[in-house]
Formats: sequence, C-alpha cells, structure tokens
Amino acid sequence: MTMKSLTLGIAVGAVLTATSALADYPERAVTIIVPFSAGGNTDSIARIAAEHLSDELGRPVVVENRGGGGGTIGSAMVAKADADGYTLLFGTTGTHNVNPRLREVDYDPIADFTPISAGVVSSVLIVANPEVQADTLADLMTLTASDAGAAMNFSSGGVGTVAHVAGELYNQKTGSHLLHIPYGGAGEAMNDLVAGRVQLNMNNVPAFLSHIESGAVKPLAIAAEKRSKLLPDVPTTAEQGLNGFVMGSWYGLMGPKGLPENVVQILFDAMATLDEDATVVERYKALGLEAAPSESPAAFADFIAAGYVWWGETLDNPVFKE
Repeated sequence: MTMKSLTLGIAVGAVLTATSALADYPERAVTIIVPFSAGGNTDSIARIAAEHLSDELGRPVVVENRGGGGGTIGSAMVAKADADGYTLLFGTTGTHNVNPRLREVDYDPIADFTPISAGVVSSVLIVANPEVQADTLADLMTLTASDAGAAMNFSSGGVGTVAHVAGELYNQKTGSHLLHIPYGGAGEAMNDLVAGRVQLNMNNVPAFLSHIESGAVKPLAIAAEKRSKLLPDVPTTAEQGLNGFVMGSWYGLMGPKGLPENVVQILFDAMATLDEDATVVERYKALGLEAAPSESPAAFADFIAAGYVWWGETLDNPVFKE
C-alpha cells in the first residue's frame, strides 16, 4: 500500500467513525438545563418534555435546575457548553426575548444557540370581572374606548410583566385609557380582579383556567392565531376585530451554537411527537397548557428571532421603564 492510499484510508476511516458516532446519538444520558428553580412553571413543562424525550431517544434525559438572574445564568451556561447534544437548554420568552432587551446578559440569544423545537406556547387571554358590562371583546373595546372606559383599570404582577405589556398594547390598539394597577405578584393581581377591585387582566391561559371554571372571571378573547383546545368557545382577538394583538409565552428546547445537524434532527423528531403522546397532552392540560412543537428547527429559530424583535420594539416604551 502506498503512503497516499494509506493516508486516504485513514481519512475515510475517520469520517466513517465520526459519522457512525453521530448516527448513534445519544450514547449516554442527555442533560436539559432549566434556568429557573425547581417547582416553577418552566421546570414542570421541561420535566414532562424530558420524560417524553427519554422514551423517544431510549436514553435518560435528566433535568438540572440552574436558576438565577431571571433565567440568564443557566442560559449562559448552555451557551458555553460543548455542542455535542448532551447539554441542552429549555429556554423561554424571558431568557431569549425579554431579559436580553431589558439588561445586559452573558450571551447572544440568537447567535449563541441552536434552536430545536418549541414545546409549549401559551397565549394571552383577556378576561374581565363578571360585573363588567361586556360579554365579547367587541363590547369591551366599545366600552373602554368610551368616556365610561376612563374609569376602568387592569391589573398585573408588576411593571414589564406579560400582563402589563398586554394591557398597554390593548390601550394602544384600541385607543383606550385603561389604568395600570401593578401588584407585587400575579396572585395579588388575580385576587383583586376576582374581588372586583380591578376590572380586567390579560395574562397567559394557565393563570385563569380555574377561575373561569368557577365563574369568578369571564374570558373574552385569546391573543393567538387560532383558538385554544382548552377554551374552544373563546374567539381569537382577530376574530373579533382586534388585529395585531397576538402575544404570549413560549418554552422550548435548544442547544449551544454549532449543534450537529443530525443531532438537531434526532432531537426535533423526538420533540415533534409531544402532541401525539396522550400522557404528555393530559399532563400539560392539567397545567392549563397545550403541547405545541414547531414545524421545523428553522421555524423555531425564526419564531425566536421574530419574538426578539417584537419584544424589543414593544418594550421601547417609557411605561415599561417606571
């Protein structure tokens, strides 16, 4: 054998070995970093997805909580991890769209990650205290844009929260002047809504489901492109003439930048069946959520990038800098 043919053989062998190794992914346990403390919403969502991934991949998928900095510490950790598919992140609207727009973070939310798929997308629901004289969103828009609407208000868990942003966006889109009443947390804001001390709240669906079932609040519209399976009788904002009002929170799987394409595809294929797993569907439903895997990794990447732009433009408003 000549030196040239020997060199060629070694090179081909190395390629085949690398390809074989990638094809065997995962060969050991995969860790998903949840950048928030255990027991929270993101943690619960991620653990349900992790169990599904374990079944699909045939390897343990372990959740590790690395909270702090509003999710930015754990996110930065994954941004600096080896791009081998064994350290992943369950990112959120907060870690990749909101926090990087509000403060300096130790990562680039777009360039430093390889998006795989969304797991859950939870849309904003517009709800009212039962005493509010509006049974549809159209009724509400007429009311809040009138002189009577000047005395109405909406609650939130604080300045810059989803509920605050949604309420201000509603004002902007409808020409209303609802007064923002910020509380120390979402629970307090909900209590005063139920008690009738505030008239409206606009937050993600899980915050309201039990109160809707009890009749303590009434849902008027969901700020989504299509109706929720959890609330099929509640029309979308666009169905009722409020265009350009689509917002909510997403939770999804991603890895460090440079994740091999076939590893991304293997992980995506496993995530893509989330909404076909009856156990996952029921467990998410119990949390007031729906599984919503992305159409493709590229679609998830576009979704994150569009959200980054949208939140940047939306938060560039003095009312969010009080």
